[in-house]
Amino acid sequence: MIRCTAGVAVVVGLSGCSVGAGAPEGWKVMRGGSVAVAHPKVWEELRTAGAGAQASAVLRGKGGRQVGEITVRPGGAIRRGVRPRPMTIGGRPATQVRYVERAADGSRNRAVEVTTTDSHGRPVLVRVTGPDTAGWPVELRQIVNSIDVN
Repeated sequence: MIRCTAGVAVVVGLSGCSVGAGAPEGWKVMRGGSVAVAHPKVWEELRTAGAGAQASAVLRGKGGRQVGEITVRPGGAIRRGVRPRPMTIGGRPATQVRYVERAADGSRNRAVEVTTTDSHGRPVLVRVTGPDTAGWPVELRQIVNSIDVN
């Protein structure tokens, strides 16, 4: 399921396998279908992923308000009107789009959507959102870099 590679930062269990090269040590690994993605421990994984998601985690801010989300979904839909950027995940071609959106309360959120296919050729989508703050772009990049697809 998760491939072992040398020189990566996130250690999963006792096996020595890891998820991507972008996640710092000590992050949690969330799995949904053929996708594994790492996130900081403060993110809350939801037992029931909504609206067709295979896995979901949220970041909560003051008062328990949701300020970020990671979702793993089947399918390859990606936001229109944003320039796609090519990337690779585990040697497979993938596409990434980045954008800023307005939340319901008027605040700004950064978002990244990554699409690729799994080992069976099925399209998958990982969407990550979070607050448009100074430290968030680094964390966002680390989450995206941790994505592993089988």
